[in-house]
Amino acid sequence: MSAALDIVRWIALVFCGVSLVGVLLTVTLGLIAPIFHARRARRADLPPISFILPIKDWAPGFKASQSSVFELDYPEFDVTATAAETESRAVSAMCSIIADYPQHAARIVHSTARFAVSPKVNNMFQAVEDAKYDLIATKDSNIELPPQTARAAIAAMTEDVGLVTAITEAKGAKNLAARIEASLLNQSHARILHAAAAIGLGFGLGKLMIFRRSDLHKAGGFDAIAHTVGEDSATAHALASIGLRTIIIGAPIYQMLGVRRFSDVYNRQMRWAVIRRQNELAGFLVEPFGLSIVAALAAAFAAPLFGWPALAAFFGALVFWFACETALALARGWDVSVSAPAVMVARDAMMMSVWLRAWFTKRVVWAAEVYDSRQDRCEAPAPASPAQKRNDA
Repeated sequence: MSAALDIVRWIALVFCGVSLVGVLLTVTLGLIAPIFHARRARRADLPPISFILPIKDWAPGFKASQSSVFELDYPEFDVTATAAETESRAVSAMCSIIADYPQHAARIVHSTARFAVSPKVNNMFQAVEDAKYDLIATKDSNIELPPQTARAAIAAMTEDVGLVTAITEAKGAKNLAARIEASLLNQSHARILHAAAAIGLGFGLGKLMIFRRSDLHKAGGFDAIAHTVGEDSATAHALASIGLRTIIIGAPIYQMLGVRRFSDVYNRQMRWAVIRRQNELAGFLVEPFGLSIVAALAAAFAAPLFGWPALAAFFGALVFWFACETALALARGWDVSVSAPAVMVARDAMMMSVWLRAWFTKRVVWAAEVYDSRQDRCEAPAPASPAQKRNDA
């Protein structure tokens, strides 16, 4: 029995070691990532872009996030907001925003498509097909774009690139649930994504996506992404099937959090976890290695191998992890408060629960409605105005 227990302790030690080396490595790559981002910014021309803004719910910050598109430092673009509702607070707010920027070509359209699992895909379908330009940019309604975002994205969109995405950084958390979400977006997700981008990996990140409509058509069009609520990763996979890479740019985009409800944070993480399990299984399998609380528990269990107190090993692992995350947070200007250590532990304990549950469900909550995250492939309807795709390459 003792020998078997020692074997398990050695396994725990290896797990802890891999986790701690992993957090140190991702922080190091995150710190040097700007060097690699700059090397990929090789395109010099600035082709026109059609921005597609799917809207549904109004929330504080809606005006600032949507107005940020109109304030981009970019020579030529148009804007189409698309909604399934003909009247709503979000539609009214969007009308007001468009009126504030008469110098830009902009409109609101009513979406009627119902073929896709994702309501976002249904919302965007006709607007993408009818867009004036072949180069399409989609942005979620809770995301603010700094003025240089479009230039940074297009600089990375070379001929072998099919999709350009950006990393969301959280700001303005005002309660505990929001601070947990900020820690997830920054110290956890953004840390790993910056490290991945530094070594050339790219993922579909739906908060901002820029692609050529003609490339999407070659990759199967909307039929290729209609079967999942994870349309962002599905788009990246579809474009990869025709030999086009996905690039994550270094220029951040921002999400202002304000006050959050814990249930909303949990449901959002569940949705993303289920999507990752279905679309990015290899990455999903190793996610427990990226959780501080799991590494600390492994350290405590392995401590008797060296005659160390379990409690000291537990807190030692947490302190090391927190020090690494905080170094990157300070370097990138992310919010760090006195509650950060407790937030980190609560964050990773929640994410372990999310990871375990994600194995056993495909039901996800999105905008207070429940969806099956993946269904049989659906066929997109013919676009209402196919002749308008005249600018496809």
